[in-house]
Amino acid sequence: MIKRSEHRKRKRLQTCLSMILAAMLLFTAAAVPSSADSGADSATTLLASMGIISADSSGNYNLSNTVSRAEFAKMLVMASSCKDLVDTSSKSSPYKDVPSGNWAAPYIKIAVSNGMMSGYSDGTFRPDATVTLEQGVNSALKLLGYTASDFTGSFPTAQMNVYYSNGLSKNISGGIGTLLSKGNAANLIYNMLSTKLKDGSKTYAESLGYSLNDSGAVDYASIISDNMYGPYTVTSSNWAGELGMNASALTIYKNGSLVNASDINTYDILYYSQSKGTVWVYDDKITGVYEDASPSQNAVTSVTVSGTAYPLESSAAFAALSSTGSLKIGTSVTLLLGKNGGVADAVAATKINASATVYVTDTGTKTYTNSNGKEYTSFYFKGIKPSGTEIEYTSTQTWVEPGDMLKISFDTNGNMSLGSAKAGGNIIGTADADLSLIGSTSIAANATILDTNLGNYAKTSLERLDGVKFVSGDVLYYEATGGKVTALVLNDVTGDTGSYGVVTSASSKETSSSVSGTYQYMIDGITQTLSAANTIYNVNAGAAAKFYGESGEISKINSLKPTGSKLKSFTSTELIIDDSVGVYPISANVVVYSKATGSYKLSTLSEAIAAYQNKTSVSFYYDKEPSRGGCIRVIVHN
Repeated sequence: MIKRSEHRKRKRLQTCLSMILAAMLLFTAAAVPSSADSGADSATTLLASMGIISADSSGNYNLSNTVSRAEFAKMLVMASSCKDLVDTSSKSSPYKDVPSGNWAAPYIKIAVSNGMMSGYSDGTFRPDATVTLEQGVNSALKLLGYTASDFTGSFPTAQMNVYYSNGLSKNISGGIGTLLSKGNAANLIYNMLSTKLKDGSKTYAESLGYSLNDSGAVDYASIISDNMYGPYTVTSSNWAGELGMNASALTIYKNGSLVNASDINTYDILYYSQSKGTVWVYDDKITGVYEDASPSQNAVTSVTVSGTAYPLESSAAFAALSSTGSLKIGTSVTLLLGKNGGVADAVAATKINASATVYVTDTGTKTYTNSNGKEYTSFYFKGIKPSGTEIEYTSTQTWVEPGDMLKISFDTNGNMSLGSAKAGGNIIGTADADLSLIGSTSIAANATILDTNLGNYAKTSLERLDGVKFVSGDVLYYEATGGKVTALVLNDVTGDTGSYGVVTSASSKETSSSVSGTYQYMIDGITQTLSAANTIYNVNAGAAAKFYGESGEISKINSLKPTGSKLKSFTSTELIIDDSVGVYPISANVVVYSKATGSYKLSTLSEAIAAYQNKTSVSFYYDKEPSRGGCIRVIVHN
């Protein structure tokens, strides 16, 4: 194995932790937008999986439209303990203006009989009428256990006071008299799930039987998994019929994005809920040499394929990869990964002309063991797929280098072919996080975005890229599903793959035959040294700089740019200067140093702000224009 510096190890660990944290936050951080379709963010996925909201035939949730009384009745019922009482085959007519064959009839019947809503004195329900915010709030409060006796005075003042004080109003616009949109209705129910019942004993979600996570918050991942079946391997176009479902009536998510049934392919892995009419599909595949089974092939719980270990998550995977299965150690296999990144199934590589796109992060040689137990040495390359999955492959094609964007394919005999991956089109224009766009290109709410440079990568987000102007060459590669980009690989747009700090000393030597430089620098308060043969970097002691190199090794230094002196304001998130740029965002990982008698000491952002407020000298350094992804990277104060 090629040795790695301690700096690289720390950086990789930080990257892994960030990716894990982002995955954990996926189900807890977002709420359904009240005025625009949300795509497939976490709250939309949650409410759709519970059957509370559903998309139309075009895949739109139409969240900005007003919600009708019939639609709201269904939302309330599906968000209650009565959801399993719905009998869609019932032909009873609860109201004279709700025919027995009306789709909403069973929901209206349950909503009214359980006190969630009321009909009118003339014997009508008026299913197409609109709902006001206060009417929706009143229904939500009833589900939380409140009754009319809990409120004094005229409706709806007391009810709205409880609405605001209990946090039910989060992400909801408008007040009394406002017509309730579908988005605001969804937000109301989403907020209700984490609200305490009137008696304070538990949250509403807990009253439905859902649990809390380790942080004491509602475990939304368990809600989505409730009544979810799978994994199921797609083997034919009639997969829905085989599962007893009508494909045209399903809400389908593929890799987190809303898609149509026609987007499901053979050997995709899916999970499904018949009661909720929802299907979750994943198509991540790993092809390589089956190297090892742990703890043994007789009782396998994880397998190693091309240098990477993958846990098994199903009986189908065990059947295929155990000693009684058809896949033997030393053969080429394709692992079909499920929703948690484990192996949901596995097939011989010859069954699938599998392919993968990979950004190469590392290359080298190391020792492997073949199916006969003999060791052999092979060239390998590591990389990351656009979906965020890290991989390793052995290869005889030693021309591969860190930073390459490869298209990997396998023939029916499992032999690998390598070629350059092409993006398939240009994505240019300004990124708009609110509209989920880069120029005119739509970006899925849960899209994986990787910024790369010289074999390094950093996971980023559309929020981080908001306002950045993309030009030709900024996007190395992208994948799209259902008309939205689901994975994006960038070419050093953010600069987040580098490390930032200060140069503490610099010296160079030049002779008639050679040049060299020695640079001492500080990153994260740790002093390191770079000896550069045949290179002299144009940096001096005291310069703030970017430090980077191939595959995490530091071999290059670039000076950062100081901002102007006409500082107007300085906060923890941005710097405003009276110049042509104006606003400079401050990096979430900004490095702050205090400087005294020529030496540097690691400091904090709050200490720098305090120094600025006390009229002490503070200097700011950025890597490139904010419109091109740059931000304040280093701050030095006296």
